[in-house]
Amino acid sequence: MKIPSSNKCACCTCCVSLLVLLLNLVLAVVLRLTAAGGCEGLRVQDIGPVRGGFSEVNWSFVHWLGMRNLGRVLAWIPWNRRVLFGAPPAVGSLGPQIAFTFDDAIGNNATTFVSLLDFLDEEKVPATFFVIANNNTVAPDRQLILKDASDRGHELGNHGLLDDFMTTMSRDEFEAAVDQWESSVKNAIQGDWPVSPTQWKWFRPPKGMMSGAMDEVLTARDYHIALGDLYSDDWAYEDEAFHARIIKSGACDGSVTILHVMDGERTLRTLDILRDVIPALRARGFSFVRLSDLYNTAHEDMPSCAECPICMDAFVVSLMVSLLVLCFWVGKLAWCTQRRVKSTVVSSQARVVTNIRRRLSSGGPGIELSPTDSALLAVSTQSGLPEGSTNDTKDCEDSPLSQRTGRSEHKVSAAEP
Repeated sequence: MKIPSSNKCACCTCCVSLLVLLLNLVLAVVLRLTAAGGCEGLRVQDIGPVRGGFSEVNWSFVHWLGMRNLGRVLAWIPWNRRVLFGAPPAVGSLGPQIAFTFDDAIGNNATTFVSLLDFLDEEKVPATFFVIANNNTVAPDRQLILKDASDRGHELGNHGLLDDFMTTMSRDEFEAAVDQWESSVKNAIQGDWPVSPTQWKWFRPPKGMMSGAMDEVLTARDYHIALGDLYSDDWAYEDEAFHARIIKSGACDGSVTILHVMDGERTLRTLDILRDVIPALRARGFSFVRLSDLYNTAHEDMPSCAECPICMDAFVVSLMVSLLVLCFWVGKLAWCTQRRVKSTVVSSQARVVTNIRRRLSSGGPGIELSPTDSALLAVSTQSGLPEGSTNDTKDCEDSPLSQRTGRSEHKVSAAEP
């Protein structure tokens, strides 16, 4: 069977655009892995599943591509432009720096949170805790623990009121939530927040999702929005070796690690990850700083080794072109379908009118018509519909729908007297 030329064009165009998109994605990964070879200590090629499973394969691919590179793609969405995934390389001989951040503080189990604070003290690692201002934080005994974390030199950031999406909130609702969070934390630490002029006002969106209303409020209130470039769903599944591998192999100067303050045995998982990661990074010359300290450091005006701006911009452009091509052909298919359906209706009416006129001419003036036939004949006379007329669908003649409909019409015509 001969394939219509327009369908060949549509198929080839869509296939080529998707192939270009796939090649750009592969090129981005290859360039990322190649560039990583020139970065001291960055071993992206060592990232890979340990126990296996979809989650580990998924997060391995994400880090082959690079979280910062994905951030460049997300930055095409207006309310994601201010989201920070990591800092540029530091200027001078400070050596590489990395910031450990912990979500969902304080958590349900205060004892394990205190154990985490004690461990960080032993390792002399300052951290940034993103606090959820729920009952685990505002209760009197929990306020003392949060104040203790601040007094030990750790930084506190805003992680909302619940561990749930805030994207559905209106501007007023979100601003009220920010007010409530600040009030709760200030009351807990018994002082100003941030606690010093050198600390920034940090916000980490729950579930990592932003909205336009959230961005407007945070911008007006001088907040900085932080995600990170080292993350692997440490809260979701047990594989300390994999989570540690992501951090050790993907860390570079300016990296931001996202871990979680968890409860029970899963908190011990966080501690196991840190026991593996901290000595390894320290051996590579890394120093550990709070998030504000990481960004307060003077930085070079150049992308990090973890980034590949050109290949990601090329990927975004190819993605947009592919989507435009797909939308064009889907739109044309819908347009042709609509025109063909209309043409079929008009053709059927024309054939019925032709048969009515034949009956009238052959039966003489005494022939009686049904009300339906009379109405159809009157409409056709008023609209000037000629016998056998059809709508112009030559632009769609090559489509399979047109061919199938055309064959059906031919069969119907042949069967009519």
